[in-house]
Amino acid sequence: MSAELKRDYEIGEELGRGRFGVVHRCTSRATGEAFAVKSVDRSQLADDLDRELAQVEPKLAQLAGAGNPGVVQVHAVYEDEAWTHTVMDLCTGPDLLGWMGLRRGAPVPEPVAAAIVAQLAQALALCHRRGVAHRDVKPDNILIDAAEEDDEEDGAEGEGEGEAAPRARLADFGSAAWVGVGGLGRAEGLVGTPHYVAPEVVSGGEYGAKADVWSAGVVMYTLLSGGALPFGGESGAEVLAAVMRGSVRFPPRLFGGVSPAAKDLMRRMICRDEWRRFTAEQVLAHPWIVSGGGARAVGQPT
Repeated sequence: MSAELKRDYEIGEELGRGRFGVVHRCTSRATGEAFAVKSVDRSQLADDLDRELAQVEPKLAQLAGAGNPGVVQVHAVYEDEAWTHTVMDLCTGPDLLGWMGLRRGAPVPEPVAAAIVAQLAQALALCHRRGVAHRDVKPDNILIDAAEEDDEEDGAEGEGEGEAAPRARLADFGSAAWVGVGGLGRAEGLVGTPHYVAPEVVSGGEYGAKADVWSAGVVMYTLLSGGALPFGGESGAEVLAAVMRGSVRFPPRLFGGVSPAAKDLMRRMICRDEWRRFTAEQVLAHPWIVSGGGARAVGQPT
């Protein structure tokens, strides 16, 4: 690790590993505040795309996160000849995948799911306005703040309001791309996770920021179904073939109690035609989101 990083931070235990690097807990020597630091050894990356992504990740993560409450904040970046170290918020809870796992297959109530999707859409809307496409939106990359979740649950139980929504923040910009201010430009490259990736990414060529909205729609589907995915297969190739067909269905055994408004929004997010798919801003304006998951029906599609 770089001498400058060790000068400013005390490095603690390992928190996890990913495709690009390792994450440790760290503590500011100046303030005693705890953070996480992601360290990437660029010299070990043989693929040109991987090297490019590792090079731009800290810059795009800073751009996307500054003042964006729905994104894990970057506080400092240290670089030397081989390594890049990114110091960011330490999130005390699980990721959204782990949080859903604790529910043991129970679907997330619509008001809670709507709050999570709204936070994700708000985060993506600001990322896209700033020209950053995340390109790997999935539950594993959405972090839950356990401390705030516990506080909210205590308050909700005291008031008899039922389950409260956790604070969710988008993390890991290791696959992010610059798509121009306003998110109107195009990116290229096959990146992402098969069950969540948009069809235009799979097909090759250029694509836009709406690929993130498709992925967010799949996240919404998993929340309301109790963990089921809209596109499956026995292999990665079969999953991608199902994604390319792009026909989302709502089996009654999983979605019998889900409102028409929620299904309408998912259809508009998991829409194979990129030009017809909602933007993140349009997701935020949908009646199901505006009503906090309380809208049961929607008007004529626009």
